[in-house]
Amino acid sequence: MIKLCRAIILSVLALTTLTAHAADWYKVEVVVFANQDSAPLADEYWPEIKEIPVPSNALNLKPSNAEGGAYKRLPGSSLSLHDAKKRLRNSGPYKILFHAGWMQPVYRTQTPRPIHITGGEILDNGMYELDGYIAVGRGTYLHFRPNLFLSRKLTADENALLQSPINTTIENSADNAQAAALITMQASSTATSAMSNELLPAIPDILTVNLDQARRMKSKELHYIDHPLMGILVEIRPVR
Repeated sequence: MIKLCRAIILSVLALTTLTAHAADWYKVEVVVFANQDSAPLADEYWPEIKEIPVPSNALNLKPSNAEGGAYKRLPGSSLSLHDAKKRLRNSGPYKILFHAGWMQPVYRTQTPRPIHITGGEILDNGMYELDGYIAVGRGTYLHFRPNLFLSRKLTADENALLQSPINTTIENSADNAQAAALITMQASSTATSAMSNELLPAIPDILTVNLDQARRMKSKELHYIDHPLMGILVEIRPVR
């Protein structure tokens, strides 16, 4: 009798473990776009990003002709966000950098495995305009976790915009006296302005910014994740 009870308990524990690790399949569709307007550049301080971190367990999104069903690009005819993408293009200075859909198992975990994506052009520094990772897990809700990096080649005007007194004040907000002195120097004579320019931080020709925002989502709904210089449209649907 004791052996029978032990066997039943072990069976229940095994079933519970399998259920906890079971995965449902979902179709994930993502559109990533850049906001090419220059105005947001001056609204925030952008810390320098020299390299993009690479998770050791990341997967690459596979081409549509690859074998298997998971993490493989779906054909365009299977995508749902073409109209939303068209409206984006027609509504402002937005550039589509990535649009793809794929099917994948989604596990109940707080640390889902990231998928590597790239998009846009390759810039002079060898970086893609868009590079980074997307991970999808679930609990009570779906959890969408982008960690994306947008690299943008700055025009001369945009470079000057980042050198503006307002932007410099934001960067040096920890030292208000130094910021005030710098602004005063910029407003003075040509010679003094030249001196102040030497104190300004060097602005790279290519600016890289990061979007790292975990978001809880409901399936079968279109979601939008915002950033001053980029945005993401996401739709996740269960696969029956």
